[in-house]
Amino acid sequence: MTKTRNIAKSTAAMAAATLSSRITGLLRTWMMAFALGNTVITSAYQVANNMPNVIFDLVAGGLLGAAFIPIFMLEKEKHGKSGGNKFACNILNLTIVVLGVLSILATIFAPAVIATQTFTVGNTAHVTETAILFFRIFAFQILFYGISGVLTAVLNGELVYFMPAFAPAINNIVVIASFMAYAIIAPTDANTALIVLAIGTTLGVVVQCIMQIPSLIRSGFKWEPIFSLKDPALFAALKIAIPTFIYIVGMLIAFTCRNAFSLQVGEIGPSTILYAWTWYQLPYGVIAVSLSRTMFTEMSEASAKNDIKRLRGQVNIGLSSTLLLIIPLAMLMFMLANPLMSLFRAGQFNTDDVKLVASILQVWVISLPFYSVIMYLYNVFAAIKKFGTFALVSCLAVILQCFLYWILCTPNSIGLYGIPIADLVYYVLCCIVLLIILKTKIGKFNIAEIVWRAIRVLFASIIGCTVSMFISNFIDTGNVSILNGLLILIVAGGAGLIATFLLCWLFQIPEIKMLMRKIFKR
Repeated sequence: MTKTRNIAKSTAAMAAATLSSRITGLLRTWMMAFALGNTVITSAYQVANNMPNVIFDLVAGGLLGAAFIPIFMLEKEKHGKSGGNKFACNILNLTIVVLGVLSILATIFAPAVIATQTFTVGNTAHVTETAILFFRIFAFQILFYGISGVLTAVLNGELVYFMPAFAPAINNIVVIASFMAYAIIAPTDANTALIVLAIGTTLGVVVQCIMQIPSLIRSGFKWEPIFSLKDPALFAALKIAIPTFIYIVGMLIAFTCRNAFSLQVGEIGPSTILYAWTWYQLPYGVIAVSLSRTMFTEMSEASAKNDIKRLRGQVNIGLSSTLLLIIPLAMLMFMLANPLMSLFRAGQFNTDDVKLVASILQVWVISLPFYSVIMYLYNVFAAIKKFGTFALVSCLAVILQCFLYWILCTPNSIGLYGIPIADLVYYVLCCIVLLIILKTKIGKFNIAEIVWRAIRVLFASIIGCTVSMFISNFIDTGNVSILNGLLILIVAGGAGLIATFLLCWLFQIPEIKMLMRKIFKR
């Protein structure tokens, strides 16, 4: 009973910490819009600030994300707490050395690193030069992302979840302060303002790392000067990480091409994509991911027991529930894209920026249900220990995705709209192929029923959006402002969602009751 109560408390604490991170993340994006607007500087900041994440994911992300905890727990099981401690220390020390050297090299060769993202506009473009200036300071984030990744993995392995989930919120607060400082300094000294922003953004990652150390000490972790490339546990972890590494490579290639080919349209390409993507991924990141995590545990258990019938049932429920959650939100985001983006209408983010980003978002959200299905299938293939197949399909489809970026994202074609259209083709193709492969792995699951339920949800969503648009006509004053947009979203958007889910209830879609239980439980 005590154990159950402790788990419940940990889950609630983690949920609160994650929510705080999401909220401060949105505030961070809002402050960026206020301070920088949708400009060349924003694009340069976006390109440069993502590169430390890219390099970290490429070098260590797969190892720390997929392989660390299973091997850490195995070492504790075999050799007690000291065994897990030694494995963690070895990984931490290797991370410090390898990523420390990479950080220094990245700073020295910053022009070459940034060229991978801006090769379509050249080294003399303003966006490239500004990105290089940013990245010479941002490069040191690589080291601290690595250290923070190890600390988070150790704490999660010790069943400590709050601080790893809350630390990104502190990072966001530091960066918000940096944007505020930039807005104050920039009118009188633009160069100093850029440096202050770069240092403040990097400091946020450092603070995120440091925040976890007290919890690590309380968990009983003790640092040891262990450095071994021959540790069998290290090889075991690398073996597990290989499929994840393949997947990461594919995603990073797509990310690189998205930045580079969006610059073909203009130097505000990456910043426009960033603002649209912030809202695009929010429905899955805040809502559907909770369902996905819960179902992953259940699917893993069914797979471990070779209970294929139960596994197929979990796949059916998970896919149907994901679509039930995402389709109404995607429809509402499409209909209310302008009020949604008007929440950023302050400071340097003007009315034209609202209209441009909203139009990109409207095209992008068409693919949101397919994106969410793929992210659920990510967990399915991981649960049945066939993630290598998922990674291979994703990487092969990336070739087509990047080709479409190249063809479509030109001023003579459809410009920035080529990004969401290429993504739509990628997500639809991956969905079809992965569902066919999954059928060969677990047998027939009721895809026809899933599609029929999705159609009913879509029909309910169309009616809900009609209700939403009808109400918004009485609220919309014609002014692009935060207050007007917020009022439309709360009143009209809320009414649309209520109408949609009431219709889903009337249509007797069975997942809606189960879904509500899981959301409240989560």
